[in-house]
Amino acid sequence: MRRLAGCALIVALGLAGCGGSPTLSSVQLHTRATRTCNLARRRTNRIATPTLPTEGARFLSRGIAALAPELTVLTLLRPPSGMASDYKRALAASHGELQVLRSALKGLEAGNDPVVAIKTLQQQLTPLESRANSAWVSLGLPACASS
Repeated sequence: MRRLAGCALIVALGLAGCGGSPTLSSVQLHTRATRTCNLARRRTNRIATPTLPTEGARFLSRGIAALAPELTVLTLLRPPSGMASDYKRALAASHGELQVLRSALKGLEAGNDPVVAIKTLQQQLTPLESRANSAWVSLGLPACASS
């Protein structure tokens, strides 16, 4: 798992470009962010929805492995100053989503009831997804919004 995450991070850094990122134009930001989000969406779309509560931890683990590199790349991108505030808001909400997923996974691995854990996760994710989706769409980056 760590090897997969490490490989994903290397790919993510390659997509963003290593080193100190210069401020991007609006077009550059849209191009790079859309490419990054589309790649993550393809990865998450390949994750089979669990059919049993006991499959929840594996599902969350695979989702986190697909989403974490996306957020790493998006965090490295430097939006133009006119978009910076909205971009920061979108990233904060998306990072919140990832944190909630990690917390749910940790609970499942500790033996929490899978049905309760997933219901709690859904309640926690709903407002974060709404905020993130709204922010990404307002930036003109619908590819980065949850579908």
